[in-house]
Amino acid sequence: MRPMPKLVALVAYYPPYLPSTTTSFPRSLDVLIHLASSQNFGTRYPSHTYPDTQPGFAESDLEEYDKPAARLSWSRTLGLIRRAFGLYVDLEAIWDKHTELEFAKKDADATMKTMVPEPYVNHVPTMTGGIGYRDLRRFYRDFFIPGNPPDMAIKVLSRTVGSDRVVDEMLCTYTHTKEVPWMLPGVPPTGKKVEVVVVGVICIRGEKLYHEHIHWDQASVLVQIGLLDPNLVPKGFKTTEAGREKEVKRLPVVGAEGARKVVDEMVGKSNELIPEW
Repeated sequence: MRPMPKLVALVAYYPPYLPSTTTSFPRSLDVLIHLASSQNFGTRYPSHTYPDTQPGFAESDLEEYDKPAARLSWSRTLGLIRRAFGLYVDLEAIWDKHTELEFAKKDADATMKTMVPEPYVNHVPTMTGGIGYRDLRRFYRDFFIPGNPPDMAIKVLSRTVGSDRVVDEMLCTYTHTKEVPWMLPGVPPTGKKVEVVVVGVICIRGEKLYHEHIHWDQASVLVQIGLLDPNLVPKGFKTTEAGREKEVKRLPVVGAEGARKVVDEMVGKSNELIPEW
């Protein structure tokens, strides 16, 4: 209630009880409370409750440890601490430097220097990338950098910056003139044009990249290169709705038009895959 002059923030993880509702902390003190879902009480102070958790969810040596809740609560805590101390880290510049070394300089060793000692990358649809310095360096050097077609282009459509993350929504275009190990591993070149929206969730620690989660619509990519035909539904595939059988006539996937509608929402019609629309 009477903090030292240099105390600027108070963060509590799953406290067994909360201050009385009549308690008022000094306005100069930033307060944040993390609660487990098993704690059935609320608070008028800034707080977050984490679903399906028990007290101890942020401690990796306990049975109650919950990795998603621990990561999210850490990001929120870091954001509060940085605001309280007036700290600023240019996360965009760190990420932009990394991508320049990957795509423009094509330098695997320089790329790895922008990352923590044991980073990891996961391209979600294909599970390509690597965990740890050794595997990730090999992936960048032998597969990712030399595997990108010469005309591959990445255009940022939107960017969200958090306390320790950058989330990019990007348009990725290229001609499939060579095998692309991270997106189309094992698929020989088809010469087809590919347009797909890629979302990267980039975590940064200590001004270096800790991990990358990269997402895209793999079905759309397969449609565009001719490896997936939306009209080829397994023979006799039917579903039951309200007691009546209904035959599926088309796979609910789209090609390049899906990416184009992200670039410009006025391009293409919505809901054309809904039969009753």
